[in-house]
Amino acid sequence: MNEKWSGARARYEAAPVPEELNFAVAAAVRAGGRERKRRRVVRRSLATLASCCACFVLLVNVSPVFARAVYEMPVLGSLARVVTVTQYAIEDKDHLIDVRLPALENTGNTDLEQRINLEIQTRINGVLAEAEDRARQTREAYMATGGVEEDFIPIIISVDYEIKCQNERCLSFILTKTETIASAYTEIYCYNIDLETGKELTLQDVLGPGYREIANAAVRTEIDRRIREEGAGYFDGTDGVEGFQSVTDGQLFYINEGGNPVVLFEKYEIAPGYMGTQEFEIAR
Repeated sequence: MNEKWSGARARYEAAPVPEELNFAVAAAVRAGGRERKRRRVVRRSLATLASCCACFVLLVNVSPVFARAVYEMPVLGSLARVVTVTQYAIEDKDHLIDVRLPALENTGNTDLEQRINLEIQTRINGVLAEAEDRARQTREAYMATGGVEEDFIPIIISVDYEIKCQNERCLSFILTKTETIASAYTEIYCYNIDLETGKELTLQDVLGPGYREIANAAVRTEIDRRIREEGAGYFDGTDGVEGFQSVTDGQLFYINEGGNPVVLFEKYEIAPGYMGTQEFEIAR
């Protein structure tokens, strides 16, 4: 029996493995490794967070001195200002929708929270409704021209957000809606909030009265560097396609962790589509 087993094992190990299988196994191993690592990090983080929260609550309740100190410290106070998530997915014959939405909470400004949260929800409801209409129309047109229902590829719609800066003074995050048919098209919405005043910041608020000249100079300098050093391609007016001209009054931007504004230009706005969304940090 042992000899038979050894022979079978030798034949098994000598059998060539298809490249596709190698690739699939390697991908699965990498994915599994990432998942295990993520779970370990999450477990450690949750345990640490639970311990910190317990100590924090205990000290606040038993020590009036500590409680007053916390109240007077803006950095600890900012921990209460968080962005929460509403997440859902919809899948049917017309489209695949994956949505992750932020909500502003615990800023101490109820009017600000209601205004921003309502604006986000209303805006996303609108763009999703439009995307769903396009998905339905695309499928109907496909079927009307002789397409086979089983071969129709549903439109993929994704809504997500990313926090760019969160401290005691400012909360900056971007909201993106990506719609994919043959290629991906993304719409970006930026929120930059002064947590002390409850005001949504403009580029002029951040850079001052000369914001346009400051931003334009920084963008042009960086475009020249990318073309020279990276071989990047930008529209330059040839073939009737204008390139970068100037930032606008409603210019998309976010504030990074360093406190600097980063102006955004969506796909095809100042460069060919393969360049994707363009970002330029404006150092202060």
